[in-house]
Amino acid sequence: MSEVAAPMTDAKAGPAADHMIDHMAKVAAAFRLAYRSQRRRQMVLRLAFNLIGVLCFLAAWEAIPQVVPWINKVLFPPPSKVVGTLWPMILSGEIAHNVIVSLGRAGAGFLIATVLGIAAGVMTARLRVLQHLTEPLLHGFRAIPVIALVPVSVLWFGIGETAKIVLVATGAFFPIWIATFIGVRDVHIVYLRSAACLGAGRIATMFWVILPAALPFILAGLRQAMAISLIVLVAAELSGATAGVAYMMSMGHQLFRVDVMFIGLLLLGTLGFVFDRLFVLLTQRLFPWYTTVS
Repeated sequence: MSEVAAPMTDAKAGPAADHMIDHMAKVAAAFRLAYRSQRRRQMVLRLAFNLIGVLCFLAAWEAIPQVVPWINKVLFPPPSKVVGTLWPMILSGEIAHNVIVSLGRAGAGFLIATVLGIAAGVMTARLRVLQHLTEPLLHGFRAIPVIALVPVSVLWFGIGETAKIVLVATGAFFPIWIATFIGVRDVHIVYLRSAACLGAGRIATMFWVILPAALPFILAGLRQAMAISLIVLVAAELSGATAGVAYMMSMGHQLFRVDVMFIGLLLLGTLGFVFDRLFVLLTQRLFPWYTTVS
């Protein structure tokens, strides 16, 4: 009887199991749909608050010179005057040219700093002798403001593109290096022992255990280095340039055009914000499990 009952039980359990699997699949699909809908609502709400914040800032900026009598509108031009100056510069292509030149310098320096910073961080964290040899040098140079290196770079490389790219790379290198160094150094020993027990070699452990575990630190260093790249770029372009956002601001200063200087400040702030958001979106797309970046 037991041998006969077992197939009958399996036959009855088959449709029930299939029904349960279908039900679980529907629940999972509904959950994903609700999650995506919630994420879209949160994104729309966030963008709405961002827009409201910008509009409130512009409204206050426009009203302050009109309401406060002792504010000189030439020294503190309202947004209407700044936009009136900005629009012809956009149509003439001056804004696009200066932005492209500045982004080329900042991008080249940032890429060089990314490669060198991550490589130096990994090597100094994994090789104890190299860490001790370079520790006073790297930390000593990290304490020197990059702006103090501007005169030296001009003497060594002139006022061409090389000096500006080297300055940007120098400024962006140290946050990437220190973040990578801390992330790689502080990988939990349990991860390393587990990889060794599973037979992973040094290279496999580096690429499949250490670097993924250090990823949050590396991303934080890269994000900080992006902002530093723009800061150093301004100092580099002010030291001598024929194009660029900071060069445009310098010309505005020499011609006593505060509205042009404000355009440069707005461009720098906008570029910093846009590239920070693009970095966050790229990080979420490439590393969907890493959701702490916002």
